[in-house]
Amino acid sequence: MNNITLFYVYDALCGWCYGFGPVIEKLHQNYADKIDFQVLSGGMITGGRVGPLTHMAAYIKQASPRVTELTGVPFTEAYLNGVLEDSTYIGDSTPPAIALSILKEAQPDMQVTFARGIQKLMFQEGKKINEAPAYLNLAEQAGMSATDFTQKFADPTYLAKAQEEFALVQNWGISGFPAVVVQKQDQLYLVANGFVPYAKLAATIDKVLA
Repeated sequence: MNNITLFYVYDALCGWCYGFGPVIEKLHQNYADKIDFQVLSGGMITGGRVGPLTHMAAYIKQASPRVTELTGVPFTEAYLNGVLEDSTYIGDSTPPAIALSILKEAQPDMQVTFARGIQKLMFQEGKKINEAPAYLNLAEQAGMSATDFTQKFADPTYLAKAQEEFALVQNWGISGFPAVVVQKQDQLYLVANGFVPYAKLAATIDKVLA
């Protein structure tokens, strides 16, 4: 257990978070020996914002080339012309937040891997991520049976855990994603809010650690 914790605040439906994925993965690879990593779901699409993704499709398609330009991470046709064109698919940050809360309870050291895996389900594979079956491969990686994961996905305990994360992120005043917060002793440092390249983010974290 390290004395310093890095909180990666993301949302499964956030395209910029998807683009930021390789950065946070590299950060985890290089700093996991001296920093504890925790992933928090931010709750970008909850409450009155929940609705068909088709309502946001035009905006997302317009913004996605910019995300790819800055991050180097492409969006697949399965997402752009599959998920975004499916009028039955409801954009809702809560189901993937429930899934993450279950997965990271099972394997806390794999939180970054699970967050990335959840985003790949939708942005790469074009899967709907509102129901338990979408996550069963990740559950297997976590050492969970399909039955165990599915039961927990329907358990209000994990909905409560997801909502607690949304509330914590809101309490911190974070409304844009991705964000990275480093806790050193009792002090919180917002070291990234929005996409930041690896070298710049690592340099900022090094200053906090010094």
